[in-house]
Amino acid sequence: MKLRNINSKKVVRAFQKMGLKVVHQAGTHVILKGIINGQQKTISIPVHHKEIPPGTLTDIINNQACISREQFFQYY
Repeated sequence: MKLRNINSKKVVRAFQKMGLKVVHQAGTHVILKGIINGQQKTISIPVHHKEIPPGTLTDIINNQACISREQFFQYY
C-alpha cells in the first residue's frame, strides 16, 4: 500500500485507539505514551501542519511505534 499525506489529528486518534494516551503537547508535537505489543512506547506526532508526509509517517510507524503499516491501518 502506498502511503499518502494523512491528517495529523487522525494519526493521533489512531494511536489513541491502540491504547496510547496523550501526555502533553510540546509546542507543535503531541506526545503519546502507552503500551504497544507489550512494550512501553513514547510517540511524538507533529501537528504543526494539517497533514503528515509519507516519510514522517513511515518513521513514526516503523521506528517509534515499532509496528507494521497493516497494524496501524487497522486502527486508522
